[in-house]
Amino acid sequence: MGAGFQTKLSAHKSRTFLCKLWIILGSAILPCICQAQQDSSRNLAELSIEDLARVELSTASRYLDDPRKAPAAITVIDHEEITRYGWRTLAELLRSVAGIYTAYDRTYTYVGVRGFLQSGDYNARVLLLIDGHRINENIYDSALIGTEFPLDLSLIDHVEILRGPGSSLYGTNAELAVVNVFTRRQEKAPSVQIGSEADSFTGREGDLSGSVRIKQAEIFGQASLYRANGAAHLYFPEYDSPETNHGVATNLDGDRYDHLFAVVRTGQFRVEGMLGRRDKIVPNAAYGTTFGDPRNRNVDTRGYVDASYSGDIGSNTQLDIRAYYDAYRYWADFPYSEPGSQDTVQINDAAADWIGIEAVLGHRLGRHRVVAGTSGEYDVRLRQRNYYLDQPPFFDDNRHRVLAALFGEAELNLHPKFSVNLGGRMDWYSVFGAQPSPRVAAMYLPTSKTSLKYIYSTAFRAPDPYDLFYVDQIDITSQAGKLSPEQNRSHNLLVDHAFVPWFHISAGAFQTHLYRVIEEEVDPETDSTHFVNADSDRGHGIEIEAAAHRESGWSGRTSFSWSATKDGVTHQTVMNSPSHLAKLNGTAPITRYGALGLEMLYTGPQPNYAGIRIGSSFLTNATISTRSLHDWQLSAGCYNLFDRTWSTPTGPEVLPNATVQDGRTFRFRIVYRRSSERRWTGK
Repeated sequence: MGAGFQTKLSAHKSRTFLCKLWIILGSAILPCICQAQQDSSRNLAELSIEDLARVELSTASRYLDDPRKAPAAITVIDHEEITRYGWRTLAELLRSVAGIYTAYDRTYTYVGVRGFLQSGDYNARVLLLIDGHRINENIYDSALIGTEFPLDLSLIDHVEILRGPGSSLYGTNAELAVVNVFTRRQEKAPSVQIGSEADSFTGREGDLSGSVRIKQAEIFGQASLYRANGAAHLYFPEYDSPETNHGVATNLDGDRYDHLFAVVRTGQFRVEGMLGRRDKIVPNAAYGTTFGDPRNRNVDTRGYVDASYSGDIGSNTQLDIRAYYDAYRYWADFPYSEPGSQDTVQINDAAADWIGIEAVLGHRLGRHRVVAGTSGEYDVRLRQRNYYLDQPPFFDDNRHRVLAALFGEAELNLHPKFSVNLGGRMDWYSVFGAQPSPRVAAMYLPTSKTSLKYIYSTAFRAPDPYDLFYVDQIDITSQAGKLSPEQNRSHNLLVDHAFVPWFHISAGAFQTHLYRVIEEEVDPETDSTHFVNADSDRGHGIEIEAAAHRESGWSGRTSFSWSATKDGVTHQTVMNSPSHLAKLNGTAPITRYGALGLEMLYTGPQPNYAGIRIGSSFLTNATISTRSLHDWQLSAGCYNLFDRTWSTPTGPEVLPNATVQDGRTFRFRIVYRRSSERRWTGK
């Protein structure tokens, strides 16, 4: 313990020195820059509130829509905010949104929405899209949002976050939220960009991207990689004994990823491909593995190729059609050791390949709009294997699955100030049959500055192959067909008002009822786990958000959320459900060429899966960034500025009740971009 204390003290001194260096560098860089070109592109952060009302969104209704009529609570975050706040992962971006919080167990990052975050579901209740393409994979339905997110954040143009059910258009996983990430449209002139960054954990990242135009085709590609040693020493008091290095995991937090992304556009046609691989060393001895063994690791690989057409086939009709191939690979090593016996390593190996097609037709009938669509998907391979190293598999399951769906929506503008949105979807799975998802919304616009909405919607999460067929060393067919889809019924009341062009406030109340909840339970006779449809959970709450933006560069966004989420039987607060969330994001100009981004996040206390109270947290992050400076852009970020100790709850797969998160950390990034037109573009 003495050595651990000395290490912690040394790390604290090092962080203090780096913080001073960060302040000095930020103060020195900006005043010394002169004769710089300003960014000529216009982004969402530069629009007034009234201009934002005219920005067309597509996630809520599958067609470009006025956000005042969107049948959902939607937040839009653009690439400028990503730069100004120095977000490193999609999880950090989502954590800034009202009603959303995250947890990290040193393996994966999990997202909670309006009081619901179930340990071990791998974000299966949230649908993640990239350019409208589903990213949740087909084995565990996981939405990867941490460093495991397979796309570099520098490629993001904007992100649309829909809070509330979205299954009426998107089907499974769109139970609590839909997150649609839109990539940046590169400029037509040939360009090249090189980026590099370093962080506190000897992390280093590099990315190279370029675009070129060949006749009528626009071609863009990017490759990036990240390598980090992670925290050198992590202390887990649950393992504090001489046999386990007094609970200190040394150099067991390594994290690395590799990303490839490419897109080819010609006219209304587009072919997009992505491949991401992430390798993480697990320091917390999950699932009873050997503490301190560097063989504890998880590898996730996700990729797809998507070919699409989007264009007008008439004066009032638009057709979107896409065909795709997706793949996912998972590999994990679980080392086990018992006194007096030989060490063993259990391998979990999963692979999925699937193909699909989707078509969406939008048509305007006078003042009204109608959308109809269909999709089909075939799982070429859904394979799960478990085996001990150098031994035959004790679990080897390979299946195929078929999905077909029909969906539609009608926006009926019955009056200039009143409209009704009716939508629904019918999904059919070869595993369990049909599942309907209706939605009804009414919008009242008393003035050009005010909107009032009521939304009733339903959603579901289909049991995935892991839920249905994975049983550790038990007959793999014993569970087949016993699970039904998890269901969600939700009511939302939303109001938004722009007091002046640069300031608006929104408020909402929601009620959520989850039933047939898919949960993992332990078989008392065999001590093995399996999944069942448990009882219901209910939640209700309010969200209040205010946003302001001045042309001078000052901007701010603040929110407060309160929720009460209870178990339907015990009436106790469900796991991982903080009652209060408060957030503040603001930017301030520093000279003409840079800005300071400040983020303050409060998360109230919450119980973990065992009902143990995990304390509240209050974090402050600050980032200094420049605009385009003769083709260069610089940023320096300090996270957890005041070095506060904070934790997030864990699930039953690990021994600690909570995972202690990082203290004060830093990141420095530099980007060089050269274009034949010598300018930057936002789209």
